[in-house]
Amino acid sequence: MEVITVFAGDPIFPLPPFAQVLHALWGGGENAMAMRRAEDREALALLQALPIHWEFPDTIYRRDARDQPLCQDREDLFRPPHPDEALWIGRIQEALAAVLWEEGDLLLAPLALGGHVDHRLVRMAVEGWQCPGVLRGFYEDFPYAEWEGFSGLPDGRFDCVELTEEDLKVKAEAIRAYRSQWPIFFATEEEILERIRAYALRVGDGVPAERFWFPPL
Repeated sequence: MEVITVFAGDPIFPLPPFAQVLHALWGGGENAMAMRRAEDREALALLQALPIHWEFPDTIYRRDARDQPLCQDREDLFRPPHPDEALWIGRIQEALAAVLWEEGDLLLAPLALGGHVDHRLVRMAVEGWQCPGVLRGFYEDFPYAEWEGFSGLPDGRFDCVELTEEDLKVKAEAIRAYRSQWPIFFATEEEILERIRAYALRVGDGVPAERFWFPPL
């Protein structure tokens, strides 16, 4: 299994003011994204997955055509893509086309539940991209999936994959590997597993599960 982090590129300097705030919160200084990529490698090693980091810039670094930061505050993380960001949809699709796909491969993209702009761009790119023999699906991006937001769950069918208690614990351990990120979403380390389990029970109607959505046939 391979996991692509689409917006994993190094910062674009000078940093916009809100990016400076987040760098200070995460730690790592100018090497904040390198630190986050290292966290990603650690987390995916626990899941026995291969990390792939594309060099596209995170929304906190991007600017519009007038060179103004597109992300001024936290609210701007959860907005529809700006017209000047439409180009990233095409660039993501070009990068997907360069991947050596095999017949029967499965591409899973975020549903963008919660509305994070980078998740929206990836979803839009995957929705508009097709490769013969490759099945496209969408996952519920946790913890954003706990929120109400964006377009909600899509039309189409879904598959539920049951999770064991060990699966839940490994998932929590992987989240803990993102040391610069998890304290933003969780009050304590113990809360990570509690909320993962609660959401999995909700999805599986009393049986812990993850849910994956597929476009109508």
